[in-house]
Amino acid sequence: PVIPDIPLDAYTAPSSEPRSRNDSGPILFYDRDEPYFEFTNFSPHHVQFEGHTYPTAEHLFQAHKFMTTRPELADRIRHASTPRAALEEATRLKRLRRPDWFEVNVEIMDRILEEKFSQHRRLRYLLLDTGDRELVEASPVDSFWGIGEDRKGRNELGKALMRLRQRFSLLTTQTRAGGS
Repeated sequence: PVIPDIPLDAYTAPSSEPRSRNDSGPILFYDRDEPYFEFTNFSPHHVQFEGHTYPTAEHLFQAHKFMTTRPELADRIRHASTPRAALEEATRLKRLRRPDWFEVNVEIMDRILEEKFSQHRRLRYLLLDTGDRELVEASPVDSFWGIGEDRKGRNELGKALMRLRQRFSLLTTQTRAGGS
């Protein structure tokens, strides 16, 4: 189900920095006060999933580590006060996470991002407006989802967003062409 967009305010409004699909360089995102913070899992965009509302994509992602094996822990993470608290709780409980986590985590991230960007129209438009620019999570501390301190990380979050952008772009093209 698509949740109606909530009114814009200083906390939920898209970053106000100029953005242009005509720029050719990569788009780096990570810090709350910088452009494209909305692309992070910590952005304040709730996500509806299987009848529950998660305050952020981070809450949902961390909860997924326990949904199939320890649903009570997943629910506790869903109620964490902040995305950072959700991450810390999941980290603290890591020995209890689903055993196949590292085999499914990228696929789960893809699903979560699709939910988030489908449920928030402004985010979908913002993502599409990046054109074909490379999207890079400039996290100095995460070399799997981001680029890490040495800037040589895998950037899996950026790659997931680019895959999603391509799917949305194809859907938009098909819709305009009258396809299915």
